[in-house]
Amino acid sequence: MALVEDVISLLEKQEGLTAREICTALNLEPSREKEVYSALIKASRILKRKGKRLVMQPPRCRKCGVEFDRPNPTKCPRCKSQWIEDARFFID
Repeated sequence: MALVEDVISLLEKQEGLTAREICTALNLEPSREKEVYSALIKASRILKRKGKRLVMQPPRCRKCGVEFDRPNPTKCPRCKSQWIEDARFFID
């Protein structure tokens, strides 16, 4: 639960962070990025109870502009590019 609280406090201070940037800011190994995604899901539930919400700016393909629903796609289904801009998270 400490990771969830750290993620919430970090997003309250800085807006528009990716999961990778959150790992870096919290001095976590890059391999723990999946844990950050699960912490973000838990954080959204906690923020909802506080009357706030976690907003995700969806990831998109930098080559053709397709936006994705999932927070961590690996390649674009339209142009097959792996040049994907990461999702950014905000507290609203």
